[in-house]
Amino acid sequence: MDRIAEWQEFSRRMEEYIENTTVEKYTKGGVDLMDLTGTPAICIWNIIRYAWRIWNNSMKLYDIEKIAHYSAMAWKLSEGKIIKTREDEKVPFKVLSTRKIAEC
Repeated sequence: MDRIAEWQEFSRRMEEYIENTTVEKYTKGGVDLMDLTGTPAICIWNIIRYAWRIWNNSMKLYDIEKIAHYSAMAWKLSEGKIIKTREDEKVPFKVLSTRKIAEC
């Protein structure tokens, strides 16, 4: 297993995915829509959503790419630091049914 070579191959694939799939779709008037959030929380939620799809055997081909891309965006939005949410920003997971998550 050559982790560096695998990462380089994956990185090239992700660059193609981002360039061909997300840049035009999520950039409006020169503004990236994720920049407007200012928080990695939305990225983390999407990571959970796509991981849940994989867990439930309803994975789509691009779900792992989406997880990787949202991970990179969360890292960038957090500036590589641990982010602590304010108490009023927390969404209790117990209010979310597994049915709602599975529908994502």
